[in-house]
Amino acid sequence: MEALASGLERSGVQFVWAVKIGSAQQVKDGYGILPDGFEERVGGRGLVIKGWAPQVLILGHKAVGGFVSHCGWNSVLEAIVAGVLILGWPMEADQFVNAKLLAEDMGVAVKVCEGDNAVPDPAELGKVISESLTRETPEKVRAKELRDRAFAAVGSGGSSSKHLDELVKELDQLKVGRK
Repeated sequence: MEALASGLERSGVQFVWAVKIGSAQQVKDGYGILPDGFEERVGGRGLVIKGWAPQVLILGHKAVGGFVSHCGWNSVLEAIVAGVLILGWPMEADQFVNAKLLAEDMGVAVKVCEGDNAVPDPAELGKVISESLTRETPEKVRAKELRDRAFAAVGSGGSSSKHLDELVKELDQLKVGRK
């Protein structure tokens, strides 16, 4: 929490940060606690939402240029549909593979850290956030292109639509063969 807060503060960019509120014990142990004075220092350019946030709605807003994500598959799909750059911080399970695919193979993400116990250097994190979100980076361009390709695939005559039609025909053939 402290590293991300410091990185956001140092970045100078506008942001929305959804902070998960922990159980009473987690809060007692310091989980989910923002650094003292953080909200006051970033007031006017940062909005902290405590608890659930409408992620799809936020990502789809034209002012959003990037998304710090653990790279879970649902979040990845939401970012792709929104056409926003992903700043990946995978922490467990499939998130590592997803982050590698997004950053190294597809070029639509930048890894900022890796592992649930890993903590990025706040100065470096702030620099990456600032550089990634204030310039038209190749990753941002590719994220928008991927969004366009995804919409084309599910649109009328798109590859997903065609493949679904083919699947329905195949299933229909199975039904005919059983009569």
